[in-house]
Amino acid sequence: MNLDYFKEEWEKRINMLKNARQYLKVIKEVCVSEVSPECKVILFGSVARGNYRLDSDVDVLVIVPNIKDEWDRSKISVKLHKAINAWDPFEIHVITPEEYKNWYSKFIDVWEEIT
Repeated sequence: MNLDYFKEEWEKRINMLKNARQYLKVIKEVCVSEVSPECKVILFGSVARGNYRLDSDVDVLVIVPNIKDEWDRSKISVKLHKAINAWDPFEIHVITPEEYKNWYSKFIDVWEEIT
């Protein structure tokens, strides 16, 4: 296999990490228009803190009211990944407001809501 392929993929990853907020704006737009107008998108983790490494992922909370089940959660996640045409390095967590309040809010140290 040609090493140029790996170099190209690595450069794409670096670009996605550096421009994560641009990708998250697309996620926000699609979520609000196609999933729920009440959708919130929150960046957290190393990218939000500014101390990410090249092997880091982009941690994203997508808070959506009225998620019916895991299948619904999965469909939303796939829709959002397709909207940005990327899976890696984006780690999208589709959750309810209650899940945010009862779990995620307890350990997220730095976060940024995407508007």
